Amino acid sequence: MFFFYIPSNTLLESNQYVRCVLIAFCKAFDTVDHTILVRKLFFLKMPAFIMQWIMLFLTNRTQATRLSFHLSSHLPINRSIVQGSSIGPTLFIMSAHDLRPLDILNYLITYADDTTLLCPPTPLTTAELEMAHVIS
Repeated sequence: MFFFYIPSNTLLESNQYVRCVLIAFCKAFDTVDHTILVRKLFFLKMPAFIMQWIMLFLTNRTQATRLSFHLSSHLPINRSIVQGSSIGPTLFIMSAHDLRPLDILNYLITYADDTTLLCPPTPLTTAELEMAHVIS
């Protein structure tokens, strides 16, 4: 995860106002793509045995839906991290660690699945473009 320490008064001392967008990734753990996560973990140069353990944790999982007494067929899962697992929050953080603002004047402050976007009034990139970037 990439953290910035920004004293709360620094941006306000040099700007008339600062736009602050609070982002709570809804169902964040459900959005993690296994293929992308494994690629990111590979570039972090983790030991092979840890990568194998994580891949075993993520693969060969299925999901079914129950409605009353009816159970759907089991389908493979290629996204999501098991919530309530010990490694789940860490894997989410690793999947989002490379999220950066488009503009060097804007700040993204991230903690687990909560992110705050701070934009001074005169950035080169608007808050709307930054949000589109975060969403993509």
